[in-house]
Amino acid sequence: MSIQSVEAERTVLGSLLLDGELMKECRLTEEHFSVTMHRALFKLMRQIDGDGDPLDLITLVSKLDSAFLEQIGGIVYFVNIMESVPTTANFSHYERLVRNSWKMRHAIRMAQNMNEQLLIDKDEKIIGKTISALSELENTEDTFDFELKDALIRLYEDLNKDTGELTGIDTGFKRLNEITCGLQEEEFIVIGARPSMGKTAFALNLALHAAKSGTAVGIFSLEMSEKQLIKRMISCIGNVPAKKLRNPKHLFSIPDWQQTSQALAEIGTLPLEIYDRAGVTTQDIWMQVRKLKRKHPGKKLLVVIDYLQLITGDSKYRGNRMQEIGEISRKLKLMARDLNVCVVALSQLSRGVESRQDKRPLLSDLRETGQIEQDADVIMLMYREDYYDRETENKEVTEIHVAKQRNGPIGTVRLRFVREYGKFVGMKK
Repeated sequence: MSIQSVEAERTVLGSLLLDGELMKECRLTEEHFSVTMHRALFKLMRQIDGDGDPLDLITLVSKLDSAFLEQIGGIVYFVNIMESVPTTANFSHYERLVRNSWKMRHAIRMAQNMNEQLLIDKDEKIIGKTISALSELENTEDTFDFELKDALIRLYEDLNKDTGELTGIDTGFKRLNEITCGLQEEEFIVIGARPSMGKTAFALNLALHAAKSGTAVGIFSLEMSEKQLIKRMISCIGNVPAKKLRNPKHLFSIPDWQQTSQALAEIGTLPLEIYDRAGVTTQDIWMQVRKLKRKHPGKKLLVVIDYLQLITGDSKYRGNRMQEIGEISRKLKLMARDLNVCVVALSQLSRGVESRQDKRPLLSDLRETGQIEQDADVIMLMYREDYYDRETENKEVTEIHVAKQRNGPIGTVRLRFVREYGKFVGMKK
């Protein structure tokens, strides 16, 4: 099967001969052309422009080999393609047609290569790599259209919207809402903590508050099973002790059963989905989030990932963990922006925290790479003093330090962690 756009290619070449200055804004390369002769001509045109010579018919013909010129029919060939151009004002449209045809040809080749590799290697990972490559191909755009007046009108309309105190997704905590104005769409938010600080419980609290307020939520649990997470939700929503949920048949009282039933009924109404398959890649997450968006049109969407270091990276890095995590971080940020969703990813902190007298975490404690710190729009660091000092007066107190916020202030929020129910409760400043 061959997909070509021969006429569009001819029109692009003719337009360039009529107005050589168009080459300055042309984003095509010779590979985008399907016809060998067109590729050769475009390559020569690009070379002429690069040398600083005027790109016109006279210059082009002077650079051509006489045998080649005779082969294509002489100067008449160029006169014909120039006359076939309706108007150079539509150059970007002709360019787009050529590029779209190239995309389709490229996609066919990738699919054929996948088929051949599957028959030889019989490795299902080939499917994921091909899907990732196709997704990148789909998102490749040849131009970026921008109209300042339209942008100003959109901004003015946003300024006149009454969004109350919140512009983003409700966190469920007044002080955290004051600092962040809610969890914003298009933002990549990282929650960093050492193990056993309660970061999964905190993320689950955020997810439940968001879902209750009508936000669609997708939780990617790479460490805990779906059953474990739902038990935590029951405990949090129904005030059912987590210890009793381990063996309810023997430990539950009648009120416990009633509260569990009510919690299950409430959870069943929430726009919330859990994906607990281990070993997922960023591409797996991207595909599932697209599906979730289609399922909940018009809703804000919160994506929670527990946790970032458990995402399977690209094998091309061959064990270079720093590059692997850096690539994962970049892709999660791109997903947040391209799909217009809020991505909250949990992240482990390095052991360097333990060697300091003050155990409060710093941005530099984010494990493996500074890329996470660079990509994240918001970074929250969790700290519990009673984890290190059991005699402290600040028992059950968790500090949520907003250590970075690209579009807002930083600050610290104090929450009380009710361990029995895995629930966080706001405290006075």
